[in-house]
Amino acid sequence: MTSKVIVTPVPVPVGSNAKFGATVTGVDLNHLSNEDFDVIRQAIYTHKVVIVKDQHDLLPVKQFDFVYRLDPDAEEVHGFATEDVTDETTGVLGPAFKVIPGSKGVTVVGQGYQGDDHYGLKGITAGSTTHVDAHAEPLSPAEMASGQTRFGAFHFDGVIYGAYPSRVTTLRCVKAPRGPDLTVRWDDDSGRTMTVKPGLTAFIDSAQLYDMLTKEERIVVDNSRWEPAPHPYVWTGSRKIRNCGLGMAPGGETVTLDKLPAWTEEKVYQFPMVWVNPVTGERSFQILPDVVRKLYLRTGTGGEGKEHVVEDGEEIRTWLNDIIDRICTPENILIPVYEEGDVVMFNNWEVMHSSIDYPLSYGTRTMHQCHIPSSTLPVGPVAVA
Repeated sequence: MTSKVIVTPVPVPVGSNAKFGATVTGVDLNHLSNEDFDVIRQAIYTHKVVIVKDQHDLLPVKQFDFVYRLDPDAEEVHGFATEDVTDETTGVLGPAFKVIPGSKGVTVVGQGYQGDDHYGLKGITAGSTTHVDAHAEPLSPAEMASGQTRFGAFHFDGVIYGAYPSRVTTLRCVKAPRGPDLTVRWDDDSGRTMTVKPGLTAFIDSAQLYDMLTKEERIVVDNSRWEPAPHPYVWTGSRKIRNCGLGMAPGGETVTLDKLPAWTEEKVYQFPMVWVNPVTGERSFQILPDVVRKLYLRTGTGGEGKEHVVEDGEEIRTWLNDIIDRICTPENILIPVYEEGDVVMFNNWEVMHSSIDYPLSYGTRTMHQCHIPSSTLPVGPVAVA
């Protein structure tokens, strides 16, 4: 059988360097053939972010089944429903996610009251960490009400402690806020801004960032690794994210290891700095800046050369910010437009994403989100020691 799925690359606007993303039409995810699944899987790993159009009737359990089909050796739970996630360990992530009954692991994320009965969830109000909670210098309520906004925090999805980062995340737009376009501000003395529609998600291509490194820098990151803290979203403590939404601001204090919830060494993983796309072979510089406790920098290749371990938080912060400043500019950020009923799917091992805050007067935002802990560690150019 030949698939009738149509994959169309997102047009690249004039002046943009964000040359990724695609739309998918001609498919019903409730009734997905093997051929259609293969086309969509290929599109996710080739185009990194895909918008599957017109999935108004998608059942939450079918959304979960699609994600699980991408990694059938994984545990059948939402990525933040592992045994190590409790109200005590979610930290800066905020309240624990609410899983839709009978879905296996699809959660409701967004803002506002979700109705008396939303797919079996009774009278819930969605709320997530906003830039006001996360940024060093948040906008004022008056600025927000006037249509000024920020990216919240660019990240990839995963507990990190005791579970590997999810391979693919899916987001179905159930209800979108309504209101005028917003102005995203960098507020880093650059004067940078972007105009966006409310309720969307921003993406950065970590493979593009890898390509921005010098030859010497690529040798280092290809052969190096990083280690997050145990219970990283608690460990990050009072530190804050920069106004641009990517990278850490100076100041603040992490939580000492002896003050964290109970943890064990074997659940603290080390990750390659560069993650290899399993389909295209592209290399991505993929590090979550706010949770890094150690860098293991090696200048040699193939596991050779002396390794330099960096544990000083300020040294880690400045080293990372110097790299990610190259990608965090308007021309490199993709904000694909999706509508109610569309499903956003993205390669969580190759892109970073961020919500974009909007005034509460714009109304409720409802998204069905699903990602599951990967069954394997991300693969780097060289084995992690």
